[in-house]
This record gives sequence, structure tokens and C-alpha cells, in this order.
Amino acid sequence: MVRLKLQPFLPGDIEDVAIEVMEELVEKVRQIKQVQELKPLAASIAHNRAVSRLREHFAAKRGSGRTESLEAMQNEDSASCDPSGEPSALESLDQAELTALLGQLLAQLKPEQRAIMVDFHLHGLSYEQISKKHGVPEGTIGVYLKRGLESIRRLTERHPGLLKELAVFLRCLL
Repeated sequence: MVRLKLQPFLPGDIEDVAIEVMEELVEKVRQIKQVQELKPLAASIAHNRAVSRLREHFAAKRGSGRTESLEAMQNEDSASCDPSGEPSALESLDQAELTALLGQLLAQLKPEQRAIMVDFHLHGLSYEQISKKHGVPEGTIGVYLKRGLESIRRLTERHPGLLKELAVFLRCLL
């Protein structure tokens, strides 16, 4: 069990986790009433330990324990997008082209999806406000947003370079 979970990501940790599993299993042996319970207990402990180790690994990769103000992060992002001085004619043209591309992509969405995505991402409306505005249940707003983004991803799959440019442009906009 441990090997199956950890082999693709943390092959060096398999033995350590297996030892931890054995230690925990020894501690719990007294609670077992029948020998048949031993195998499922061992499998459960192994699964839980392996998943915990993977979560720790991926959290550390993302920078766990690092707390930072959301406003500070947004200010850093906007500072990296705002070059000093006036934008050049070429940058203005790039932004105009990317804006047109985004408009074309949105035009290919269903009208309800498009309206909800624009209200959420561009106008910054809450789920509750969008729900009242469009007369749809609040619980479905997230579904509309998810499906709209999936549709845009499918439409742009054929042009990954363009998708990267659009992502940078949108990050600078928001």
C-alpha cells in the first residue's frame, strides 16, 4: 500500500513510512479482537500514513507555513504588471489583441455562462449578487463558473502560447 502511494513521488520515503506503519500497528494490536482485523487495520494505517506524507510533501512544495497578506501579494502582482512610464504602442496593441481574443472566447460561451463569468470575474460580484441578478440558485453559480472556464480552456488548448499570454494579461487586469 505504501509503495503504491509513494513510489511515483517519494520513493525514498517508502521505507520510513512502512516503519511508522509497523510502529503504529504494534501499538494498536492490543485493541484487536480477531486476527482477521489485523490486515484491514494495517492497510488503513498504511494508506493514511502514505497520504499524510504526500500532503506534507506537496504542502512544503507550495510553501506551507508561509503566511502573507493577500493585499501584499496583489500589490506585488500589480507592481510586476505596471511598467514605469506610459505603455508603448506595441504593448497597447498586444493588450487590444488579447482583449479581442478574450471577447471572442466569451462570445463562444452560452449566454448565461458568459454573463455570470463577466459579473464574477470582471465586475467582482458575489455569488449572492449574481444569483439575484440572473435569477439562478446561488449554489449553481460555482458550477457555471467552472464550466465556463473549462470551455475556455478547451477552446484555447490548440494554442498553448496564446493561453499563457492571456493568463498574464488577465492577471495584470485583475
